[in-house]
Amino acid sequence: MTFFSFLAASCHRADQLTVRRVSDGDTVVLSDGAKVRYIGIDTPEKERPYYDEARRFNEKLVLGKAVRLEYDIEKTDRYGRTLAYVYLKDGTFVNAEMIRQGYANIYTFPPNLKYTELFLSFQKEARQANRGLWGVKVALSSYYVFSARGRAFHRPDCEFAGKISKKNRIQLAGREKAFDRGLSPCRKCNP
Repeated sequence: MTFFSFLAASCHRADQLTVRRVSDGDTVVLSDGAKVRYIGIDTPEKERPYYDEARRFNEKLVLGKAVRLEYDIEKTDRYGRTLAYVYLKDGTFVNAEMIRQGYANIYTFPPNLKYTELFLSFQKEARQANRGLWGVKVALSSYYVFSARGRAFHRPDCEFAGKISKKNRIQLAGREKAFDRGLSPCRKCNP
């Protein structure tokens, strides 16, 4: 039994549903109408580099296929979407595969942190291999900032960076250090 097969066997939802539609790289709609947001990952939004590639990869991976859902502590987000770790019938851990292949970055929020270390290791592997979105060239800043209580990092001139109090403000020498900490890029300044 592979590691991913073991994980799939431990899923909490016994019924299998089919993916009816892929909304983007990290959200799908199931045959029962439930909108599912993959826990722990984030893919580029529309109009951002690598959006189409991430969406197509997700589509190729799950569209029309039976999936099993595993939940963490919180089962829905503020938009009413179901939050889940998603597995294919063959045991493929979809959330992890999106990161491992470079179509997503880690995007974890307490209390749903079950696979943070696994996701971090796959992200590091994808970054080092310049897989997927990690091969896209971006304009770099000399440093980045984040809040000690937050999960996103920012360019120093980002409006959200300016709202971080001095006592909670942490400065990092580069993007790699932010990703190594499991931080996600700000969606506004896209560092």
